[in-house]
Amino acid sequence: MKTFQSPGSSEQGSILVAAVIFSGILGIGVAGMMNLNIYRTRAENARWNSNQAYYHAENALDWAGQVIADATVGGTNAPFLGKYSISGTNSGTVAIPYLQTIASDPATGFKNAWVKVANHPSGVPNLYQVTVSAEVMDNVRTVQATIQKNPPSLVFDYEYFLNNWGWWWGSSITGDGDNRANWDFDFRDNPMVNGSVLANGMICSAGVQVDPLSGHVPFAGLAGTDPIDCVHTGTPRLQMPNLLDFEYYKTKAISAGGKLSVGGSVIVSGFQTNAAKPGLYLLGTPAAPIRIQGPVVIPGDVVIRGTITGTGTLYVGGNLYVAGNVTYLNGPDFSTPPATLPRSQTDQWVQNAVSANKDLVAFGVRGSIFGGDVGSSDFQTYCWSYPGVGLSYLGDESSLGQDGIRGTPDDGIAYTHTLGSTVVNNASYDADGDGVIDHAYNLSNDILMTAARAGAILNYPVSSGVPVNYNTLATCAYNRMDGIYYCNHAAACRMAMSGQAVWNGAVICRDECIIFNNSLKFNYDPRIHSRYSNDPNRVVDLGLPIANLVRIQQIDEIPPVAGFYGEQ
Repeated sequence: MKTFQSPGSSEQGSILVAAVIFSGILGIGVAGMMNLNIYRTRAENARWNSNQAYYHAENALDWAGQVIADATVGGTNAPFLGKYSISGTNSGTVAIPYLQTIASDPATGFKNAWVKVANHPSGVPNLYQVTVSAEVMDNVRTVQATIQKNPPSLVFDYEYFLNNWGWWWGSSITGDGDNRANWDFDFRDNPMVNGSVLANGMICSAGVQVDPLSGHVPFAGLAGTDPIDCVHTGTPRLQMPNLLDFEYYKTKAISAGGKLSVGGSVIVSGFQTNAAKPGLYLLGTPAAPIRIQGPVVIPGDVVIRGTITGTGTLYVGGNLYVAGNVTYLNGPDFSTPPATLPRSQTDQWVQNAVSANKDLVAFGVRGSIFGGDVGSSDFQTYCWSYPGVGLSYLGDESSLGQDGIRGTPDDGIAYTHTLGSTVVNNASYDADGDGVIDHAYNLSNDILMTAARAGAILNYPVSSGVPVNYNTLATCAYNRMDGIYYCNHAAACRMAMSGQAVWNGAVICRDECIIFNNSLKFNYDPRIHSRYSNDPNRVVDLGLPIANLVRIQQIDEIPPVAGFYGEQ
C-alpha cells in the first residue's frame, strides 16, 4: 500500500504567504492598470475637449471675418469693432447657431466663446486684430489673427500679370520681378527673367510645352539659372478685381478726400460729376505736374501724358489713353532694380522710398489701356492686326468654354454655369470677371479716338470748337511708363520705336499687346506687394482694386485666455 504524508504547519504557512504576496502583486497590477486606463481616458477626454475648443475658436474667427467682410465701411471707427460672445453678456452676440445650441446643453461641456475685434496696433487703416477664445470643460484655446478689410488683390504681387496666356517674345525683354499668367506662359528668344514665373497652365516655347524640371527653360536670368525654385506650373488662378461697379471706389474716393490737380489747380475732388463730359484730358509738366492724392474716380475716358506725382489711384470708367511718356516727378531710384536685391536690401529700398514720400501712382481701368497713337498705321499694324496676338483676334468671351481660354478643345462647347445671378448653359466664360460677356474688340467703337469720344472728354484740346485729331496729341515714339497699370480688358501699347522702353511699376490685364522696337525693361515696384517690407502688416494704402472683401494676413495660437483678451 502507499502512505500519504500531510504537510507540516510550516509548509502550510509558506503557501499562505506566497498566495498573499501574489494577490497583493496582482492587486497592485490591476490597480495600476485601472489608474493608467483612467489617466489615458482623462487625457484623451482632455485632448478631445481641447481640440473641440480650438475648432470652436476657429469657427468663431471665421464668423468675425464674415462680419468684417459684410460691413459697408471700415476704418478706425468701424461698426464691427468691439466684443462678442455666445452668451451675449456685456457684449454683442456671436451668431453661430450650432454654438448657441450646444451652449444650452451642459452635457456638451461647451461653456462660451469670446471674440474681440480691435484696430491693429500698427495703425494701418482697415487692418484689424481679432482675438478669439473658446472653452470646453476646463480647456481653453485662443487664436489671434490679423485681418485686412478690402485688401488689394493679389494680382498686384507681380510686375506682369495676365488673366489669360502670357507671352514674352524677344531676347531684349528684361523683367526684374515676379510674373504670373492664369493660363500658359510662352517665351521665345531667351528673354531675361529676374524673378519667378507662375502659370496656371504650361510653360511654353513657341507653343511647345517645356518641363521646368529638365533644367532647360526658354529664358535667362534668375529664373533661368534656378527654374526648380523660381518656375511653377499648375498654380491656382488668381481672381481679377471686378470694376464693373464703381460705387465702392466712388464712396471711398469721396470719404478719403481724394484729389486730382494739375499744377496748383484742383481738377477733381473725389469723383468727377460732369455728366456731359465724364472723361478727362491730363497733361503734366515738371513745373505743373499731374498730382493724384488718394483715390479719384473719373467715369469716362482719360487721356494722359507727361509728369505725374503723388500717392493714390486714378479710377477710369472708360479707357486710359497713354499719349506719351508718363514719368514720376519724384520717383524712387530704379537704377538698381529692387526685385534683384537680397530681401533685406529690398526691404530697405521700400523703407527709404516710403520715408521719402516718393511718388506712387496707380491706374484702375474698367476698359482698356491704349498706349501710343491708336489711329496710326503703326499701332494698327502691330497692336490691332498682328497675326494671332493683335486685338482683332481677342476679346470674345462668348465661346471660350469652361476653361476660359481661347484655342483649347472646349471652345464652343456649352456647359452649365452662373453668370452674375443667372444660371446659363452656353459656351461663354466671363474671363475678365466684370460680370458681362464681352465680344471681340471693335476698332472703331472700342479703340479709336473718334470725335464723339473726344467730345466727351473734359479739357480735350479743340481747334475752332472741334476736337483736334488725336495724332497731334499722341505718339508711338514714347519710351517711359511709370506707375501701376490695371485694367479688366486689354493693355495694348505701341511704344519705343527707338531706344529702350522702361516700365517702372506693374502691368495687370486680361489681354496684352505691348510692342516695341529695340528693348523693353520691367522694374517691379515692391511698395505694392501684399507682403512687402520687414513689417508684413504695413502697406501703402493706394486704394488699389480689390478682388476679395477680407484677407487673413496672419494667424497664431496664443496662450489661452478665458474671456475677452486683454481684460484679465
